[in-house]
Amino acid sequence: MSPTFEFTMAPRLGLEVSPALIAFGEMLMLPYAALQSLVDDELNANTALERLEPGECPVCRGSWRTRCPVCAVPSRGVGPDQHRPAAEVPDSESDCQALRKAAHAETRTADAAAVDYLIDSLDQHGLFDRTCAELAAELGTTEQHVAALVGVIRRCGPPGVGATSIAECLLLQLDALGLPDDRLVRAVIAGHLPALARGHFAAIADGLGATRDEVQRALDVIRRRLRPYPAFDGRGTAAPAYVVPDAVIGADPAAPAGFRVELVEAATIRLRVRLGGPGVGAARMFLAQLRDRWETLRRVTEYVAGHQRAFLTGGPARLRPLTRSEVAAALDLHESTVSRAVAEKYVLLPDRTVTSLATFFGASGGADEALRRLLVSDRGRQSDQQLADLLREAGYPMARRTVAKHRARLGFTSAALR
Repeated sequence: MSPTFEFTMAPRLGLEVSPALIAFGEMLMLPYAALQSLVDDELNANTALERLEPGECPVCRGSWRTRCPVCAVPSRGVGPDQHRPAAEVPDSESDCQALRKAAHAETRTADAAAVDYLIDSLDQHGLFDRTCAELAAELGTTEQHVAALVGVIRRCGPPGVGATSIAECLLLQLDALGLPDDRLVRAVIAGHLPALARGHFAAIADGLGATRDEVQRALDVIRRRLRPYPAFDGRGTAAPAYVVPDAVIGADPAAPAGFRVELVEAATIRLRVRLGGPGVGAARMFLAQLRDRWETLRRVTEYVAGHQRAFLTGGPARLRPLTRSEVAAALDLHESTVSRAVAEKYVLLPDRTVTSLATFFGASGGADEALRRLLVSDRGRQSDQQLADLLREAGYPMARRTVAKHRARLGFTSAALR
């Protein structure tokens, strides 16, 4: 008996992602400036699409255009009467640029490429995550040559830059200070830094043949005069002169949630389709995607404003826990759609401050703000357990380990190093 094969057609029900949905997802994720560029490209490519005069600015209502974060930003494709350009602000030189310039001045022209490579290899804290031998292998040169160039970078940059560890960074800062009789401080940093962070002062004293009080005084020097990372901004660039909000949240007693939401893009980007020419279908599809973006962004922002009403009226300490999945379930959206709507979006709050839309989200709610206040208060150094007890009294029950994670995320060290 020989096998036989046959092909049949059967209906199948399933979900597939269409090209239009992919294009909408990409558009939804764009920040304000990138969307402006996309609109300009579409206007240049499709003659059936034309720009209309912008509407009233939802931020300043036309009352302070020269300082408005929307009206002061040069807008593409509109005349000078609609939007005045912002005053030119000279870009401040970053630490990375200053270090590069100073290191080039102290090295040969032939070493310029190697110096640039080494500076680009610094992490966000200004430290190397590789040894001189590993960097030499990457550059195809000798370890002595790389060590000499690293020495130039350390001399030209802020104290501690170019170190390969926190301990070495602290020792380089100590060299720059030139403190008298810093032998014990150096010994503690070089060999007992992890034990110091855990508060094992007695063990350090026994290992160095010193007293506990002397170790405590060394710790005071480290706290007051040194820092775990150099004063270096890494490869960061100067902050922009303006952050353009995507939405404006204003108090409105007549609104269901007590706040109204206006979209800046809907007022500044006004387009229409010219009928009777080529490209009408593509122009209509582009406008439909724009409206879907604005509708999604409006719905998400309105829900967030209603949920975080206490935050909008009482400040960060009253931030309620909120997740993107919760918003997606309430609005009958996919969680990825909410994430794209929130990504790199900014809102203008009723107190006229601009903040990221992602600020409204977080499982911890106002606990982070309460913890931050405790850490910067005049209560002195408090252990994670003491912080957990105070947070529990304030209405934020947390375990000690959870407090330690939140403290580290907020950028605070343990009580022994504060």
